[in-house]
Amino acid sequence: MTYASSPDGVAALEGSVRRGLGLFTPPPALTVSQWADLYGRLPREASAEPGQWVTARAEYQREPMDAINDPAIEKVVLFWASQMGKSAILLNVIGYFVHQDPSPILLLQPTLEMAEAFSKDRVATMIRDTSQITPLFGDPRTRDSGNTLLHKLFPGGHLTLAGSNSPASLASRPIRVRIADEIDRYPASAGAEGDPIKLADARTATFWNRKKIDTSTGTIKGVSRIEKSFEQSDQRQYHVPCPQCRELQVLTWSHLHWPSPLTGAQRHQPEECYYVCARNGCEIRESDKLWMIGQGKWIVGNPGGGDGKTAGFHISQPVSEGD
Repeated sequence: MTYASSPDGVAALEGSVRRGLGLFTPPPALTVSQWADLYGRLPREASAEPGQWVTARAEYQREPMDAINDPAIEKVVLFWASQMGKSAILLNVIGYFVHQDPSPILLLQPTLEMAEAFSKDRVATMIRDTSQITPLFGDPRTRDSGNTLLHKLFPGGHLTLAGSNSPASLASRPIRVRIADEIDRYPASAGAEGDPIKLADARTATFWNRKKIDTSTGTIKGVSRIEKSFEQSDQRQYHVPCPQCRELQVLTWSHLHWPSPLTGAQRHQPEECYYVCARNGCEIRESDKLWMIGQGKWIVGNPGGGDGKTAGFHISQPVSEGD
């Protein structure tokens, strides 16, 4: 006996089959920056210009994010000035692993209170605004959701937030991705347990493809954790071209010139500031800065440095576009 099928019924069946097969289709192979450009969002609570993330607006962020995808790199160090988009990069990394490469993740903050604040202010808004990962987390209002302030489950992994001053939060659960934020503010020891970063790193030992990220603004030279971590890396610096002679250089405060008023009655004129090219003395104006940053490149200063598996990125405030 044969059965007739209507065109609508056949189309519905084909649609069901496609959706079913889609469950077995691997996600596209993206880098962290590509994922961010497709899905990343800047929340209204933490950005002057909320909306779609665009890596090209701060080009220096691309290579540090994509170093995470390099199979030869185990550790990434961000030795950065404040207000340079560092927290947004960490959120893009978390979103990438949740969506593209599910793994157990640990995000370590200086204190437990700061971990709670980061969870509420930054992680919760990322989950809310990123539609690709919103359904992967349970509703925190539901008792059995697996989604609490400091521990969030998603298919294939979990995100744990902890304070470097809390030994108990560093002593459980294997992790593949260890993120340590603002490490210059960590105590020398988590109680009597020892260095908090070493305690966290011990939890990555079972993963052959582990990833570690150290970030911080620098503090006291010679005792700074992030400075030491950077020195053990390949020491990449962001170089930008002079718009006139095209010579690459690292921007520093010492080459910024602020003309003084001729008399005490005259006001300072910040709009007259200019930057002196370190190579040929060219005068560079603020209007050139956006082009310079977009054309910049990271240059390794210590090839094969450290263990050969650590990519370090150092960038200072003069590069900032106020992002």
